[in-house]
Amino acid sequence: MNTIEFSLVPYTCDWADDPVHVLNVLVDGTELIELVRQAELPFALQEQQERAEDFAPDPAPLLAGSYMRLGASYGWPGRHLLGDPYDVPWFYRDDGETMMLTCTCGIDECWALMARIEVEETTVRWSSFRNTHRDWDLSSLGPFTFSRPQYESALKHSAGER
Repeated sequence: MNTIEFSLVPYTCDWADDPVHVLNVLVDGTELIELVRQAELPFALQEQQERAEDFAPDPAPLLAGSYMRLGASYGWPGRHLLGDPYDVPWFYRDDGETMMLTCTCGIDECWALMARIEVEETTVRWSSFRNTHRDWDLSSLGPFTFSRPQYESALKHSAGER
């Protein structure tokens, strides 16, 4: 069984005057965004190499892990991470998917990481991660299975941090 932690952390961005609070997620003690970066890195490095001429003389961007954490409103008491995701445009989400990470530009669905969240009586399972704009094979990411009581407790705890 995996462990999960949720916490609100400030995020400084170009599109807001003040830092915004985002939901940091740790799976087994490692930030979700770092786990995603590791899974995406081989594909992003290949793409960077293939697109080198398009950006010369500067290097092509390395897109692995280029996401922003979900905004605080996606956390508790919302049900987004409990099997009832906020709606995103139909062309980004397959049935049963939940947005896990968003774009750094401030438009959630611009560059998103999606996954399936299955909420059972005693467990919560995250699986089938994918980037909405790249066909990268993220099968090395997850699946993660959490104790539902521990998961809900961690999610509720993050709500009191503002």
